[in-house]
Amino acid sequence: LNVPGKVRQVHKNQLSGCYAFFDPPILANQKDKNGCPMIAYPCKTCGSKIHQPIYKTSPTNLAKHVASCTKRERESQGKQKLGAMGVSGMGDIDPQEVPQLCAIWVAQAAQPFTSLGETSHLGLLHPTVVKNLPARRTVSNDIAKLYTAVQESLIELFKHHKGAMYLGLDAWQYPNGFDILGTVLYWLVEEDKGGFHLDAMPL
Repeated sequence: LNVPGKVRQVHKNQLSGCYAFFDPPILANQKDKNGCPMIAYPCKTCGSKIHQPIYKTSPTNLAKHVASCTKRERESQGKQKLGAMGVSGMGDIDPQEVPQLCAIWVAQAAQPFTSLGETSHLGLLHPTVVKNLPARRTVSNDIAKLYTAVQESLIELFKHHKGAMYLGLDAWQYPNGFDILGTVLYWLVEEDKGGFHLDAMPL
């Protein structure tokens, strides 16, 4: 069997920019839930084959792979380890990741921004790490960027979802006085071979 001409034409027209990251689609041995052969898009960067049903024209899965593959490629090319700078006992930490790690630490642990500048906190860190710590205002801005990025990823994730979703809530208070509302979203995902499994996303 050959790949339908319509599928090849979709790749050739490249109405979505993500198609440029893949070689022309090929017919795969893998089958969809209806027993029909699937097509595979070989990634030009990593060589992985992204499978999807022949009748599916949405490039959502391809776009997700391009985003993750490009990110891995960029990190592997530009990563500078602290170990290469003569810092020992710190593990594989990229100095450029310090601002993001600080933002996540403050947000997840509900720590006040002032804790980043406390002497007791700085005393636990290696001088090279301390040198890369962001200012408190920068951390606040980074948290806002993370929040926006999460919103965009959730919108893309649920754009094509069909069916019910379930919301789980829990509230508590941290010792620092912050009131926290924990929110988890649950939904059923239909599997290719039939059946369902429950997926979850903390918000």
